[in-house]
Amino acid sequence: MSASPVIYKSYWGFIIAFDVGLILNLVVGLFLSITYLPLPFDLTLVIALFLGFPTLSVMLAYFMGWYAKKHIAEYNRPDWEFEPIQMKLEEVPDMVKEYHSDYMRLEARSNYWIYHFPLIVIMLLFSMPFYLSFVDSSVLFTTQFMLPTGLILNHAIASIGAFFATSNDASEDFALPLIREALWLGNVQSKTPGISQVRLVLDKAVHEGFRIFREPRIVMRIAGFEHDAYIESWSEDLRAIARVLCRLHEGEGHGQVVWWWISRDRNFRKYTDAEDTGYYVRLPVPSHFKELSVRDVRLVTENAVAIILLEITRLRGESNEITSLLAKLGVG
Repeated sequence: MSASPVIYKSYWGFIIAFDVGLILNLVVGLFLSITYLPLPFDLTLVIALFLGFPTLSVMLAYFMGWYAKKHIAEYNRPDWEFEPIQMKLEEVPDMVKEYHSDYMRLEARSNYWIYHFPLIVIMLLFSMPFYLSFVDSSVLFTTQFMLPTGLILNHAIASIGAFFATSNDASEDFALPLIREALWLGNVQSKTPGISQVRLVLDKAVHEGFRIFREPRIVMRIAGFEHDAYIESWSEDLRAIARVLCRLHEGEGHGQVVWWWISRDRNFRKYTDAEDTGYYVRLPVPSHFKELSVRDVRLVTENAVAIILLEITRLRGESNEITSLLAKLGVG
């Protein structure tokens, strides 16, 4: 049996340091607020205590989270072998949530609030005592609880946020690909007339109980022709489409026809065999656009469906089913 690719180390040291940090920030915050509020007239002392200490506390918390994540696991990269899997769109959010929970020690996930929130709190801790000490001293009692509360919040957010955001040796492999973008793309394309089913496809690799994913894309079938054709699409950015592959099996014992739409080309190109260099085809869905951009998700998908339906008509003859679907797409 092969060795496990990931060996987790104990993170009790991080938990203990986190708890000690909470207690120290609470004690120091209470001491400073009780001892030095209302503020003394020594500006250097005020800057050191009400700006310097909160800043130092946040820096130590960031370092604590960063160090813990860097040293929480040993990773020996195996030879991952990927196989495609399909999922219904409604199943994807639960899968992502479960994955984040299982591999929070290996993933690197960052948010802006991790960095912005502590800075905002530091500025409030520095400015509000000035205001409340010299302008509205009637709420001084409330002010004395602001410093310890702010210090505790900053310590928790900075240390935990740094832990989640920091990458280690395993993070590159265990980072989830752009599933959110593909999921958005699938939800938009599912509204296209003629689409009977939409699935999110991922390349999945499993080794010794650990799983990773690559290259999310959307696969769609056409109503009435689920076994004859499919449309596969990729999204590299949110609310954009990067590539589309249309594939039609001409029939039993025959070959296949494929069309590619690529964002840098912006036109559908038809290929009939592996040696074919391809040629551009006319966009069948009426539109005032001469070329389709990465933002024209609906039009790109509608044209992909129409191109396949027209090819089926050419190969097998007209049918009421195809005529009805083309009419819904605006193709006469």
